Amino acid sequence: MFSNAPFFLALRYLRPKRSLVSIISLISVLGVMLGVGVLVVVMSIFKGWQVEFKQLILGFEPHIILTQDARYTGELPEGAPEPERSNWRDVLKQMKQRPGVVSATPMAEGMIAARNGASDPEGAELFGLRDEPENGLLKKLGQHLLEGELNLKNDNIVLTDKLADKLGVRVGDVLSILASETIRQMIGEMRTAEETTDPKEAEAVRDEIVVLPRDLTVVAILRADTAGDRCYAPLFVAQELFNLEDDVTGIEVEITDPDQAETFAQQLFDDSSLPMDWNIRTWSNTHGAKLQSVENQQSLMYFLLFFIMLVAAICVMNTTITVTVQKRREIGILTALGSRALQIVTIFLVQAGVVAICGIILGIIGGMLVLHFRNDLRDLMSEITGRDFFPQEMYFLSEIPSHIQFVDLAFICGLAIILCLLAALIPAWFAARVDPAVALRD
Repeated sequence: MFSNAPFFLALRYLRPKRSLVSIISLISVLGVMLGVGVLVVVMSIFKGWQVEFKQLILGFEPHIILTQDARYTGELPEGAPEPERSNWRDVLKQMKQRPGVVSATPMAEGMIAARNGASDPEGAELFGLRDEPENGLLKKLGQHLLEGELNLKNDNIVLTDKLADKLGVRVGDVLSILASETIRQMIGEMRTAEETTDPKEAEAVRDEIVVLPRDLTVVAILRADTAGDRCYAPLFVAQELFNLEDDVTGIEVEITDPDQAETFAQQLFDDSSLPMDWNIRTWSNTHGAKLQSVENQQSLMYFLLFFIMLVAAICVMNTTITVTVQKRREIGILTALGSRALQIVTIFLVQAGVVAICGIILGIIGGMLVLHFRNDLRDLMSEITGRDFFPQEMYFLSEIPSHIQFVDLAFICGLAIILCLLAALIPAWFAARVDPAVALRD
């Protein structure tokens, strides 16, 4: 007799009758809708930014860099042999033959000082690369080309847009380049000359200090939001600048799955594939602090959004409390007719579930609409307030990204339903324990 009564009564109590219960029910639906909508928008934008930020990093960073220990430059004990140094060509050949490797090319990296004519020098990180078709890093860099041609075969240099703006250069201009180590050596020799007491000897030391910068022509400018002050030159140019002769500072390795860079590096250590004087640096090691910062912001945002959903659940609890108070006499009648406590509780849980489902559906629809017009809304808010709500300098993107995942939507829906049911369970349980005689007398 009472098998369908909980569902019938739950829907009956939710029918609009211009009563206080109907108004509170509507407010509860709106509360759940806002909570779900905000969660959908924020989680999608944060996920999109995380994905785009990662792609920006991978667009300029080698997946893995194998670096060799620097040559020993100190004085050796008498009769001691020079430390054995492995041949980088053997390591390069081994990497090219390893499964999962897309490309492996030698490179030389270091800090340089660049200047344009009489301008002040600017420090930058220089990568010396081979201009060859199988160079995976060059292929990635080509996707960020703003102007010019990615040509690293002659005395050419490629700059990021930030570095080009600092130096005030465009494609076709000539830069004078000095290695930072060369500048340090020059400063050291100048200090030696200043500390010399003999003026003639000091003058002789100064005369011996000859530093000739390398002139390179700017052939391309890259858009590099996360790369900063970086430039690229032919490998032979970098070898000359850093006094490497025929040596390199490392080998740049591109693999099929960048997310497996740490696993790939661990495998190299485990099977002792690299000589003892070689080290491994992955893209996630290099940018670990940035990635961790993004994850921390995401976790904090989800924590705050949880409380928004909690407030929506409290609205559902208020609705349930109001209904149980107003329907106290009906609850007493149902109990007197033989309804079990579980059936009474089910009435209000179904009511809370209907409110939650309606709010979830409306929230997802509203959230999708906001995501569709997210950039238009940002422009509108910027015009009204005069502030940029998504500055490119901070987030490295010109547009607000969005990445919707079914798993995230399922999590939001599940969280909303669970919180609403738990919020309704407490007043429903107290309502089911009402003494029928007391309820009817009241």
